[in-house]
Amino acid sequence: AAVPAAARTVPMAVQGNASAGLTVRVKSIELGVDATLVDISASFENRRTNFTNLAESDTYLADSAGNRLMLKRPPDNRYLRIMSGDTMEGRLVFLGSVPPAETQLRLVINDGMPPDSTDGPGLSIALPLKPAGGS
Repeated sequence: AAVPAAARTVPMAVQGNASAGLTVRVKSIELGVDATLVDISASFENRRTNFTNLAESDTYLADSAGNRLMLKRPPDNRYLRIMSGDTMEGRLVFLGSVPPAETQLRLVINDGMPPDSTDGPGLSIALPLKPAGGS
């Protein structure tokens, strides 16, 4: 796969919801040479538990060929814990680059977990991209 020559940022306004009370909004994606950065806002509200995790199981970006860019877990919050009633604003770092011709990624949060899991709700969000040089 060809590697992009320079980083480019794709603005976005995409939202996904999991029935456990998790809402994730994707604001932009920076397609870099060594990493792909996703700016998000994630909110959690659930009266049955005090917190949930965005990375209880595998969290990654998948391209149309099924390749996975895995989340680089921050050392100070390895499971990306969100307290109930709070919103986490942040930038998720995924290791690796996206092919320049890619037209869509999928953000997979807590792969294999059901959407109603309070430990780590499963969620998949389609992220449309315009290929480099595309209109």
